[in-house]
Amino acid sequence: MKMRMKKIDIAVLIAVILVAALFFYKAGYIPTYVEKEGKEEITPEENITIERIPTPPPSFILPSRKAITSDDEGCHFKSLLVNREWWYFSAIFDSENSELKNWGIVVSFKHLAYGDLFGELKPDVLTVVLFDDKGNVYGGVINEKRGTLDATSPGVDLKFKNSWAQGEYPRWHLHAETRDVGDNHRVVIDLDYEAHSLPIWIYDTRFNNSKSKLASYAILGCNVSGEITIDGRTYKVKGTGFQEHSWSPIYVRKSSIGGWDWIQLKLDNGWIIYISKFYPSSKLLSKIDPFGRLIITPDGESITEFRTFCLDAKSKEKIFLFTKFPARFSLSAKKTHNILLERIDLKLNLEIETTSTFQKVWKFPTYVGFKMGGCKATGTISWLEDGEEKSLDLSGVGTIWTTRLL
Repeated sequence: MKMRMKKIDIAVLIAVILVAALFFYKAGYIPTYVEKEGKEEITPEENITIERIPTPPPSFILPSRKAITSDDEGCHFKSLLVNREWWYFSAIFDSENSELKNWGIVVSFKHLAYGDLFGELKPDVLTVVLFDDKGNVYGGVINEKRGTLDATSPGVDLKFKNSWAQGEYPRWHLHAETRDVGDNHRVVIDLDYEAHSLPIWIYDTRFNNSKSKLASYAILGCNVSGEITIDGRTYKVKGTGFQEHSWSPIYVRKSSIGGWDWIQLKLDNGWIIYISKFYPSSKLLSKIDPFGRLIITPDGESITEFRTFCLDAKSKEKIFLFTKFPARFSLSAKKTHNILLERIDLKLNLEIETTSTFQKVWKFPTYVGFKMGGCKATGTISWLEDGEEKSLDLSGVGTIWTTRLL
């Protein structure tokens, strides 16, 4: 009887083993091999590897630089000490699902000081520019009398004629019409912005940022979707967007600034590059660069930041007197060590070229010029990681805003 039970137990055990083996085989836990000329080879299903794109060494960013409040997003120019404020929205419709693939927009609401547009008594400025990838541009820039731009707090709450923007981090809606800037084409832009990363303060004068009289923050790589109507025909669009908000006090004079370049890039590998460079006027030493920032983020969380870098304008177009708009830039930046004094030999080189752009120039006696629209970039980045050199080729498209003052 005992012998018979043992045989039954063995049979049951064998059956359990066979069933388990069949289950694991079907589930893919047991590798399959095929014979070929006497050698074992793994089937193609088991030979798949996922290649991870390396990411550059991150910089140390204080947590306070990654937080904004609804008061930060709101209006500051109603303070007696702040006389200049700027809300800036841009986007590249790089999604495959976008009906206007590789088109882009630049929209800004500006409260300028009276002296910024010298000789003009219309310091409120609206920019609405839509551009494609073939050189075509819609919209433009207009300046109107004080009070045309209405802004309140908390949060983003802006209105300039029929164009407006509303929302609080992480979601905003932008509505802009080119008829507000005098364009003959009827273009209506309706976009939803949704941030998937924290904002970052570019510069400020104190830890309580909304109380700063000189400050700027950016929200990089937002998800953007919505509709654009061109002369009665509506298109669904989707892509990558940027938002920036800046303000400055009365003691920052137009005479101290010679201009600036803002560039936002979405690379083919998904990275975001943000470039902000302010230039001193000819009355100051040309080596003074108080507000230069270069930021690289592969995912919206890891941030690599440069405070010193070279952004050299190459090909230029003359706009007035001795002032020219750059049409191409060479960007170079490097870091030898990280904050832990580890050698990283981080190097970035980019060639950036403007594509479809709109220009606006106020001549005598104002002498201020804007150029905004699309750009494209190619280049390389390299660094040391665990003693091994990592190197990547870079390419992408983006938006650019260039300002020159005389």
